[in-house]
Amino acid sequence: MNARRTFLITMIGIFAISSISTCQTKHAPAGMVFIPGGSFMMGDANGQDMEKPVHAVEVSPFYMDTHEVTIAEFRKFVAATNYVTDAEKNNGGYTWGGEEWVMKPGINWRFDEMGNLHTPKKDNHPVTHLSWNDANAYAQWVGKRLPTEAEWEYAARGGSKGYRYAWGNESLGAEVVANVSDENLIKVVTKWPYTKGYDDGYTFSAPVGSFKPNVFGLYDMSGNAWEWCQDYFDPDYYSRSGEKDPINKQPSERRVLRGNSWDGRPGLMRCSRRTSDEQSNSYVDTGFRCVKDIK
Repeated sequence: MNARRTFLITMIGIFAISSISTCQTKHAPAGMVFIPGGSFMMGDANGQDMEKPVHAVEVSPFYMDTHEVTIAEFRKFVAATNYVTDAEKNNGGYTWGGEEWVMKPGINWRFDEMGNLHTPKKDNHPVTHLSWNDANAYAQWVGKRLPTEAEWEYAARGGSKGYRYAWGNESLGAEVVANVSDENLIKVVTKWPYTKGYDDGYTFSAPVGSFKPNVFGLYDMSGNAWEWCQDYFDPDYYSRSGEKDPINKQPSERRVLRGNSWDGRPGLMRCSRRTSDEQSNSYVDTGFRCVKDIK
């Protein structure tokens, strides 16, 4: 009798937890998913020095965009606010010049990797050529914010599952799981390192959601476009990072970028990989996605 009562109590508890999770997920804002809070080991002992030391981090629940912000979504922002991006105010953006990437005046988010104006067919591709300032301005306009570096890695890893890659623990194989530097890219960008035998079907960016999502239902957490995070960048930040919802607020000239892009090189697609750029800089493969606090 006691064993039966214990079983029933356990099942009721599981049902209650499941109901709470379902409710929170169901009420996530449109285009977002609920990311449950939890703990994970941030960094990679076998990665670059800036990914060390591996340390325990606890992240509070939040909502995250299922995909990178698209060209169509960013166009609505510009139409509503007359916002002018840093690329438009500065020196333009990079395009492929046949031998190398070349800075070209007049290039901005309206242009593709080859310097051609986007057509409506590209509306569902990630918007790029955007600086941190541009991404932050959009996030504020839609009532969201950029993710912290810890939130981003936690979400990419599948939370406490701690996967090394957004798709799991195994490196790229025969299954097409992300848009990275592949057999297709090097037909155009001929000198770039690539994963031999792997072809994701796209030379440059792919429509958002073209590949299988991770366990949280997030698309393109590896590849397609680099994504800006809130944090200022410090290669040694992990040596002083806090344990609960850490964010580096110590000002510097650079902000964190995560996730790699369509030019992602072999061996560098792990969720823990960090890089950065000056917050007013923009590049041909740099975009973003947003998160939202749970009130």
